[in-house]
Amino acid sequence: MPIQTESFYANITLTDVQLASAYYPILIDLAKHKHCLTYGELVEQAKIMYPDKSVVQKAIAVSAGRRLDVVRIFTSERDLPDLTSLIINKEQGECGIGFTQHFDPKATREKVFARDWSEVSTDFDGFVQHAESAIKPRKKVKEPKALELMAEHYKNNKSTLPVYVREFRELIVELIMEGFSPEEAFAQAQPNGIQRSREAGENLPAPTSR
Repeated sequence: MPIQTESFYANITLTDVQLASAYYPILIDLAKHKHCLTYGELVEQAKIMYPDKSVVQKAIAVSAGRRLDVVRIFTSERDLPDLTSLIINKEQGECGIGFTQHFDPKATREKVFARDWSEVSTDFDGFVQHAESAIKPRKKVKEPKALELMAEHYKNNKSTLPVYVREFRELIVELIMEGFSPEEAFAQAQPNGIQRSREAGENLPAPTSR
């Protein structure tokens, strides 16, 4: 059953869409060859494929799950198998917790491998154009200010934040620069943090995890 995606567009960024566009053909190739990659391998392969795209060269593995959410919106809207099941955590050898808590990754991959993707691979270009036009305009923040806001939020909420949140520092800064509030940035950057925000009543996208 397709997930509800209407509200997700308001919470993705142009960077999310641009990187999803870079990762999508890699996922299609993986599906055709019945193969998987880790998050880090996905990011590095994209950098090799797009040496002149600054946004791709700056990408980091810790934020790859967020970009894959955009691909998941595409497959869900078309009731297609979830291509993002082909990207796994290096340490666990399986999809991140944001995926495994809601889906069976092995069963999903079997559906992905059984699908003929040649007939739908070109549809993604039109989806990207739609996603870019649907992105909610936000007031951009300069990096120095974003760093200041991040530090302030961390200081004021340190006791309630998980220790591992420091791993997502770069993504948090990026999200604040994109116009998200520090609260939103911290919530969306954490593994499965997006799901917790949705349960609290915020209008945020599907679970994201490395």
